[in-house]
Amino acid sequence: MTAVIIDGALLEDARAGDRAALERLLKAHKPDLERYARRHCASDDVEEAVQDALWILYRRVGGLRSVAAFTGWLYQIVRRACLKHAVGRRAAQSLDDLPVGADRDRTASDGELRAFLSGIIAALPRPYREVLVLKDVQGLSAEEISVALSISVEAAKSRLHRARAMVREAFSDLASGQYGAL
Repeated sequence: MTAVIIDGALLEDARAGDRAALERLLKAHKPDLERYARRHCASDDVEEAVQDALWILYRRVGGLRSVAAFTGWLYQIVRRACLKHAVGRRAAQSLDDLPVGADRDRTASDGELRAFLSGIIAALPRPYREVLVLKDVQGLSAEEISVALSISVEAAKSRLHRARAMVREAFSDLASGQYGAL
């Protein structure tokens, strides 16, 4: 990837609030950001990720502390925007649209079990339900979940642990006969 050579004076002018310098900076970096986004985003998300990055650059360039950190900062914004759009697309999927393994046994009680499990998950408080679906249904890592939900990695892990404990408790209630037979 060819990177634009950063003109320190241009960046300093943009940081100081010079609108023309900021516009030149945005225009100079857009092609590189598009190339980077094409390699890290789904094809539908490239333009949105670049626009998100340019908008963040526009709003926050004044807070940038180091000219040397500018390029890495900008590419990190694009990478996070790609991730955000991918997570949003996954969250829009219905549980019924998710693939089922070809070797999976589909017994008569499978539908009832799925309905019961869906009910348990739906009854979880929202923060726990979100993290459980992102991790166990959509397969995101703790880091991806923390970015998607704007929480720390530790908070994501803690919520996941609590959500799984709540699901286990609901299943143990089923085993004890509280909910009747499936």
